[in-house]
Amino acid sequence: MKVHLNIDPGVEEDEIVISIKEMNTKVEKILSIINEDDANEFIPLQREERIYLMEPKEVSHVFSEDNKCFAFKGKEKYRYKETLKQFEEQYNHHDFIRISKYCLANITWMEYFEATFGGSLVVVFKNGEKEIVSRKYAKELKKSLFKE
Repeated sequence: MKVHLNIDPGVEEDEIVISIKEMNTKVEKILSIINEDDANEFIPLQREERIYLMEPKEVSHVFSEDNKCFAFKGKEKYRYKETLKQFEEQYNHHDFIRISKYCLANITWMEYFEATFGGSLVVVFKNGEKEIVSRKYAKELKKSLFKE
């Protein structure tokens, strides 16, 4: 991959031009970095009466329970004020992937998978937390993990 950088103080507005043969994961990652909003760099999470600003890489998974959204950082459970869908839209360029209707998982926090007697797949996170991977999302998870 060739990279050309032209710094010109006379340019009125920054412009980035990318010439590619075909779309690939490297280019998608570059585009997500270019387009990301600084507001998406921290996740506001609430615990007791305090609001903490967490980096997305600190969160193992985000899930919906009783019409409320929660996130885990380590062993601690925090409240996320928005919906799971809004979280997915806002932080989609980070390492989160949907594993069920009610859960988004951070791929970098996944430690291993277990199969249950009923044939379900369970992801175990590095913090010891577990979540069920629904069959609907298992194929996409496998695809993103093994880059098929």
